[in-house]
Amino acid sequence: MIRGLRNIAAGLGFSLLGVFGEGVPDPHESILRSWIEASSHLTRFEAEFRQTRHLKALTQPLVSTGRVWFSAPDQFRWELGDPPQSVAVRSGDTLLILSPRLRRAESYALGGNLTGPGRDLMGLLEGAFPRSIEDWKGRFEITAVSTNQGVLRLDLRPRSPAARKLMPALIVGLDPGSLGLRLTEMVMVDGSRIRSEFGTLRTNAPISPELFRLDVDPTWKRIRNDSTP
Repeated sequence: MIRGLRNIAAGLGFSLLGVFGEGVPDPHESILRSWIEASSHLTRFEAEFRQTRHLKALTQPLVSTGRVWFSAPDQFRWELGDPPQSVAVRSGDTLLILSPRLRRAESYALGGNLTGPGRDLMGLLEGAFPRSIEDWKGRFEITAVSTNQGVLRLDLRPRSPAARKLMPALIVGLDPGSLGLRLTEMVMVDGSRIRSEFGTLRTNAPISPELFRLDVDPTWKRIRNDSTP
């Protein structure tokens, strides 16, 4: 369960992550308010990404490409690899993780039955597109803000102790002008780093509802978790 959710968070880089903490100084508060104002007009999002994984067990990083789609308020699709090696689809309170090579589908209910680190990671994923200052302040704190190579860099720390056991630090890169997402870098507890750089972004363009369908070919092996109906 945790491995699957961790892979989703890594692929989305996400885009699928909240980014601000309680007690933010005034300069950071201004950045937060501007970012939420820009994000409030975002109802659909589609992007390609390049993911680089630096793992302690490997001397060379692993590089993959993928695509992500988001439709407010609670639909997303994430694909890693071409052809996709892993796919995650969320629609409402159901999350489906697909492994095409194995023809396996794992479904999870995202309601009150999801607990522990899994719940915390899903909370981070739901923070991909900020809507509420109060919500973000309860999830993260900013440890540093800087500009590097034309990217506004935010160094963040999750507030949840359970989330910090998986991901003690997160870097989010925004476009300084539009405050649109440029990159994310997750620092995992084992020292590995997962960086996702986003390009070919499309915002508020039509997205086919078929991308968020949860139907699975009956020949696939279906694994149900957390009382998924």
